[in-house]
Amino acid sequence: MKNSSFGVIIKVNNIDICRNFYRNVLNLGDPATDSSFCVEFQINDNFFLMLEKTDARFLEHESSAVSWTCKVKSITDVYDDALMHGYQLNMNKQVHEGEVLYRCQDPEKNIFYLFSNEAEKTIDLTKTVKLRNPVNYKT
Repeated sequence: MKNSSFGVIIKVNNIDICRNFYRNVLNLGDPATDSSFCVEFQINDNFFLMLEKTDARFLEHESSAVSWTCKVKSITDVYDDALMHGYQLNMNKQVHEGEVLYRCQDPEKNIFYLFSNEAEKTIDLTKTVKLRNPVNYKT
């Protein structure tokens, strides 16, 4: 499939909260497309992650029929970034085919997995920080 492009589209109710989460906590950078109904992060030349606003009253995320993974430099850094931006990121450690993955959820409970090649220290998933100006991820 040369010259193909792939992506993930995540339907969200509050696109502003999710834009901030993906840009600032997961460090995806500024979106390539940014509007009130569609936010697209160009991950590389062949892959994008898109947030699409929906007014659906009920979005089912717990079944995780679709989820995605993100390789990060440090699991601990992502966890700490989430705390610094006012978001308590719940991580559940799982092992899948010998790979350690951390199951996480964005502010609207969309499921994703983080992994890293870096040897991780034990992550203190109970720590919290007191923030001077926390970002309000709840509306």
